[in-house]
Amino acid sequence: MSAAARNAAIVCWLATVASALTGCGNATQHGAELFDLHCVDCHEMSNPDLKKRPPKLEGLFRAKTLPSGAPATDEQVGKTILRGLRTMPAFDGRLSADDVNDLISYLHTLK
Repeated sequence: MSAAARNAAIVCWLATVASALTGCGNATQHGAELFDLHCVDCHEMSNPDLKKRPPKLEGLFRAKTLPSGAPATDEQVGKTILRGLRTMPAFDGRLSADDVNDLISYLHTLK
């Protein structure tokens, strides 16, 4: 292993340890809980009350655009969560800014 590769591995390991110590992983866990509470019924399960099936959210950030055609950015996803879109309800007033950020962190983990 080269010195550069060894240093890169050490930096990654230190970042992982720092994240664990500061609780950064908790944001993603909280986001997963919010997803299960607010999103999974429509985006993951067949809800017979919906006329149109909402998109699956796996790989949401891999594309350049969202299913709506808007850019696939954290900012745009946050706006969609807060304002709603078409049949998706708005979550403004139901989710805090931290909740939305945690939810977006979780959405990034969906491959």
